[in-house]
Amino acid sequence: MALQIRRGTDAERGGITPLAGELVFTTDTKKLFVGDGSTVGGVQVDTTLAAQYLAVNSNITPDASNTRDIGTSSANWRTGFFQTVDASHIDAVSINGNIVSGDSTVVVNVGSGTVTADLTGNSTGTHKGTVNADDASLRIDGASDRITNSVLDFDGSVINLLSGNGIQIGTNSSVAGVGLEIFNTDHTARNALRLYSDAGNANTFNSIESYASRGSIVTPTVSVADDSLFGYINYGHDGSNYVQSSFIVAGVDSQATVGAGAVPGNIVMGTTPDGGTTNNTVVINKDGNLGVNILTPTEKLDVVGNVKTSGFVQFGSLTTVQRDALTPANGMVVYNSTDNKFQGYENGGWANLI
Repeated sequence: MALQIRRGTDAERGGITPLAGELVFTTDTKKLFVGDGSTVGGVQVDTTLAAQYLAVNSNITPDASNTRDIGTSSANWRTGFFQTVDASHIDAVSINGNIVSGDSTVVVNVGSGTVTADLTGNSTGTHKGTVNADDASLRIDGASDRITNSVLDFDGSVINLLSGNGIQIGTNSSVAGVGLEIFNTDHTARNALRLYSDAGNANTFNSIESYASRGSIVTPTVSVADDSLFGYINYGHDGSNYVQSSFIVAGVDSQATVGAGAVPGNIVMGTTPDGGTTNNTVVINKDGNLGVNILTPTEKLDVVGNVKTSGFVQFGSLTTVQRDALTPANGMVVYNSTDNKFQGYENGGWANLI
């Protein structure tokens, strides 16, 4: 025989006050109420559990560690509200709240939208702070904004300078020296370094500028004669090593007197001959003299060696007065336009050659 509890219409329920623990079922609305001894009509029992909460006044402890679950991967609890979550692993679609480490440091701050922690793995978004490599060596210094990688790989073809007026390589106190190496393996295009500029005119152009001094970069001191300032040094491979083949070096002229506002210079070009023992050189000195195989040319053209030309050679055409104003040396040849004669200086005096 079925057990039946007190029943009636919902209107009839509203006219009674059920005893504490007494159940009342409404036959028209199909709802269940329980009496508490004071509430008219009793308190509705929500049999759908849609708005019911489990009131727990003690700890809930599983019978075995790390074996029981709340929900499953296919049947999730929708939202969980906790004052503190202490777990070795959290797998969730979203977490709304601060994440605090064991030493009470706020790792994830919801209010400021920041993460303050060591991160292992990949991340996206805005990053602020220091970045270390797998071996804990410094890669990005969050305090100085410096990148200390020995190698930087870029998967794009363009590096844009968004602000500032240049890219600095090295510092004014670099101990071991700093260089820039460019490897060009595109053999269809022979350029490894290319410069472009716009709005060109007589006063603006592409340039590679070199600044050199004695002393330090922070405290430069005066350059002196024969200092090298900048050079293009070219190396070829001899089968075992790269060795110097040719060079162009700009420097302070070896006969220079450096003073305020003036650093007299020269340009030396050199090639390596067979055997690679002595460089053949061409020099333009501070006075505009061109020397071939001589580093200190004293004339506009000063050649140590033989001279061969496929065209004509025109000697200086001077009057007798102009000839006598020269500082002559044995072997000097001029054309005397006063006498219309080729003349040579020999044995301490001028003589007609013809």
